[in-house]
Formats: sequence, structure tokens, C-alpha cells
Amino acid sequence: MRLPTQCFSKLLFASCLSLVSLPGFAETVSNLYQVREPVTGQSPEERTQATQRALETLVLRLTGDPKAAQSAGLSEVRKDPQQIISKYGYEAGPPESLLVDFDPVSADNSLRKAGLPLWGTNRPTILGWWLNDASDGSNLVGDGQALAEPLRRAAQHRGLPLRLPLADLSEQIVATAKNLEGTDSAPLKSASDRYGADALLAVHAREDNGKWQGVWRLWLGSQREQGTATGVD
Repeated sequence: MRLPTQCFSKLLFASCLSLVSLPGFAETVSNLYQVREPVTGQSPEERTQATQRALETLVLRLTGDPKAAQSAGLSEVRKDPQQIISKYGYEAGPPESLLVDFDPVSADNSLRKAGLPLWGTNRPTILGWWLNDASDGSNLVGDGQALAEPLRRAAQHRGLPLRLPLADLSEQIVATAKNLEGTDSAPLKSASDRYGADALLAVHAREDNGKWQGVWRLWLGSQREQGTATGVD
């Protein structure tokens, strides 16, 4: 599901703005140094490309900076990621993935030598309000729904602790397209109090001519970010 992954990529960058004062509901994120990247085969060329993507994902997780992986200080690591990898293997799909385990000490040392700041394992918890508008109707993604899994995978891929609402009737009344796309976060914040999250992510995704378009807003303390994303499903 590409739309959530693109959205959370931008979300991660926005979340980093508040690292100076960590919010009160922070959670410890595990497995930051283990990265899964989809592959279409197990050829050496495919493995090399997936390993490079895994390195970029790791650096993004550890720094919160989408540009950090291209830092001049990481040029040698980009040429030979194996120097900070402890092991790798393949996982059956769908989709089939290359599972890369990076060595935490080596990875951290490489980033420090490159002059890049490290983001700790305690990270802001995010409550995601995600509304899908498709040809067959609207659906607010709730914690126990099958549609929650792609969102959880996307959050884990970006190293973010995600919570989802129950999506009961009272929350469906609040999580309308108007409130999700609006600049006033008061209605959502009121409905979010019981979940104890640091940040609110509101996404309204619409299906149009076989493609998906999403508008998202993020509230993290006094900071706000917004953007759009597109996807094939």
C-alpha cells in the first residue's frame, strides 16, 4: 500500500521538529536496525538495490532527515553497506522481502562520524485518523480492521509508534472529511484524549479514476505540518 508509506515518510520529517522537547507519551521503538525491503527476485542485482534502499531506510529512521542518506560523510558506507550489516535473508511474501539486520554499534558510529545527529528510541506516539472514500463508500480505519495492517507496516518501516482509534460510531461522526482536512484540530483532539497520544495525523484519502489521492495534516504540540500523497491503491 504505497499511499501510507509516502505519507509516513513526510510525517517522520515533520515529527523530527519536536525532538528538543520529547512529548509525554513517548514509546520505545524496537527493531530499528532491522529493515525489510520488497524485492521481485533474489538475483545479485536485485539484492544490491534492495540493500541500498534498506540503508536509506535505516538512516531515515535513525536521523529523521530524508536527506541524511546522501550525506558526503556516508559515501563509503553507501559504496559498501556490508560493513555495517550483521546478516540478511529473504522472507516469503506477498511481497517477498529482503530482511537486513544492521549492526547497531557500527551503524551508529558511521552516522556519528558523518556528523549526523541520532534520534533515540523514545519517539512521539502518533494517533492516526484515516478516512478512505471509495466508490463503495467511506470507511474510517479502525484498530481492529484489516486495513489497519498496511498502516502499521508503514509506521514500523519509518520507525514510528502508531495508534489507531476504535472507529466506533461516535468517532465516525467526528472524523469527517471536513474535520480531517480542516485547520481546526479541536474536534479531533477532543476525540483523541482517551488514547493518550503525542501527535495527531489526519488523512483523507479519495479514490479517483482508479488512483488514490490523500490530504494529510499533522499536529505535534504547537507545530503543524500538512501535505498530499498519491498511490495506486
